[in-house]
Amino acid sequence: MDVLNLKKLGEAIPQLYRYETIARANDHTFTLVRVKDRTLDFHSHPESDEVFFIVSGSMQLEFRDKIVRLNEGEMCVVPKGVEHRPVCTEEVLCLLIKKAGTLTPDNTGGTYRDDE
Repeated sequence: MDVLNLKKLGEAIPQLYRYETIARANDHTFTLVRVKDRTLDFHSHPESDEVFFIVSGSMQLEFRDKIVRLNEGEMCVVPKGVEHRPVCTEEVLCLLIKKAGTLTPDNTGGTYRDDE
């Protein structure tokens, strides 16, 4: 049982758009990613909710009917099956929590490595 400092782990990620799985709990993974100047396509995850927790920076989550702004220390749970797209104009460090196997190159802009 280790203590994880999310900001320090994020600072150690060597490049933008590199997804780093930092922990696992039951069938869920905790993945950090640093992103800037990226808007993903609308997509949904039919088998898993997805949690976005903002470690530093800010971003938007666009839904078909609204836009949610997330700032440092805030989180949003996107229910499974709900179409959404992350919009990151400034650099953001985000912790993603979801069932293992949820993220793919198709729903992460082609940059996700399948290391789950």
